[in-house]
Amino acid sequence: MLVLKKLLLATATSMAGLTMSMPAVASDYPNKPIRLIAPYAAGGLSDILSRLLAQELSDRLGQPVIVENRTGAGGIIGIDYVAKSRPDGYTLAVAGQGLASVNTTLHKDLPYNTLKDFTPLSLIAKFSMVLVGNPDKPPKSIAELIKVAKENPDSLNYGSAGNASTAHLTMEMFKDQTGVKMLHVPYKGEAPAFTELVGGRIDALFATVGGALSLIQAGKLRPIAVADTTRNALLPDVPTIAESGLKDFNVFGWYAVLAPAGVPQDVVDRLSKALMDIGQSAKFREAMNSRGMEAIGSSPEDAAKTVKEETDRWGAIINKVGITTN
Repeated sequence: MLVLKKLLLATATSMAGLTMSMPAVASDYPNKPIRLIAPYAAGGLSDILSRLLAQELSDRLGQPVIVENRTGAGGIIGIDYVAKSRPDGYTLAVAGQGLASVNTTLHKDLPYNTLKDFTPLSLIAKFSMVLVGNPDKPPKSIAELIKVAKENPDSLNYGSAGNASTAHLTMEMFKDQTGVKMLHVPYKGEAPAFTELVGGRIDALFATVGGALSLIQAGKLRPIAVADTTRNALLPDVPTIAESGLKDFNVFGWYAVLAPAGVPQDVVDRLSKALMDIGQSAKFREAMNSRGMEAIGSSPEDAAKTVKEETDRWGAIINKVGITTN
């Protein structure tokens, strides 16, 4: 009996020691390199954002943060890889609103559940959309656009960076709220859409401020209105759509950092602290501003709320209009 008691005591002591040691193991995060999955092609704005973020994270976490470009299926392959990765904080993703929110409704056969298979860690950057037109053609204002479109239905067309892009969804929301009709002409990215707008072959386009800025400054595009709640610092003289008469019109693009669902809370806290600190970094804020974006460092709760609200908002527009990927 005495031997048995000693054995039980030794086992209990051993288990207690193991239990006490578990938080210590978790609290040494990170103790190896972290992979930041960028489901975008190398060289683009999203990829540049990922690499700037990786360096900032590395500086704060004391471990290399390696960007991996995993493209394919419009970014779905890269996001799915993260969803199915081990939830230990060593595999993260940078995802724009399209991948994090729009795809939930747009693709009925996603290999993951966006709202259940991830832990949103932080919103890291946002960007404004600006409605631009050709300086040699109408419309010159939101009021004129609505007037012309209503008096001559389908006489105007608009371009976008592709079906279900932020540019497309923003204009569909504008059409829904104003009751106007305009023909959609999708392109494979902003660049070809800009070419067609400058050439006068389309009438308008919702574009990213960063992408359109140089053409606006060169006088090749006319800025009509900004879709955000406040004027953009890079276009201080351009009114918002709300100022132009369409109340409560608020659209902005954003990027979030996601981890697989089930990441330990202490790891979430460590990453959250680093990401919120990055959002306040003068160096990172300047890097974002110079590219037409605004740095953000939100809490995981705010990030999760944004992903859910944006999923609901764009899902309603996609279903109402019948937008598809084709």
